[in-house]
This record gives sequence, C-alpha cells and structure tokens, in this order.
Amino acid sequence: MNGIIAMESRMQRKLHVRFGGGNRADSRSSTTPTQLDETAGPNEAECPERILALLSPTQNHSALQWRRRCIRNLARPTAKLEDGMRIRFASPIKFTDGYEGQEFFVRKRGRKTALAISEHGSARYRVTNMARMAFSVVPQTKVHRTVF
Repeated sequence: MNGIIAMESRMQRKLHVRFGGGNRADSRSSTTPTQLDETAGPNEAECPERILALLSPTQNHSALQWRRRCIRNLARPTAKLEDGMRIRFASPIKFTDGYEGQEFFVRKRGRKTALAISEHGSARYRVTNMARMAFSVVPQTKVHRTVF
C-alpha cells in the first residue's frame, strides 16, 4: 500500500478511507494506482488510529470488519527486538531447509534482524513480518558463580 487517507464525500457528508495501492489490472500504465475504499474489504489493516478516529459511522459489513481488524492490530503488543534476546513463537516455524523451531536468539546487524538457533550461533534464518507474529520474550536466567 502506498498510502491510507481519510476523505470526505461531499455528496454524503461522510468521512471514509481511501487506499492508494498497487497498479490497476486494467491499466497499461504503471503510474495509475489502484484506489479502493474500506467497503471493498482490503487486506491492508494497518490504518493509524488518528485516521480511524476521523471516520463516520457505517453499517457496511466489510467496512466494519476492516475497522475491527485495524483496531486488533493497534492493540497488539509490540516488543522491541534487541541483539541477543531470546524469543519463543506461539507455534513452531518451518523453514525451507527443513528445520522447524520455536525458540530463537535475535541477531541484529544494523536494521536487519535474523534468528539464530543457539546463543552464540550465527544468524541463519530470516522471518518476513516477524513483528506481526505472536511471540514472547524468554527471560534470561542469571548464572551465579562462586569464586573460591
């Protein structure tokens, strides 16, 4: 999606959402974006709260479902991933090499995030849209060493 905006319909005196997204299927030009509104039931459900607050009430089933999905996404807790952090996904993830796992260590290199199987292992796996997936941070256990 290129953008989400709230627009006022002059004829109906209502605010509704309009999306500018990918290219139109019936257009030969790549400069003409597809435009649709919330009643079309878009997949995109990341509308900012400030825009949702502007919208007029509606009885349209698709629009109501879309608004509920947006509100659910806004309520989803987000954890800032830091290098070395141990995380556990709600369900196992299977990768293309056949490995299936649920707990990983976060490896950060600049803005890129990858997952490692062991604490000191190299990052081997990347997960698309990881921030949207259900996971929890595994608390670190402190090891007490006794010096004699």
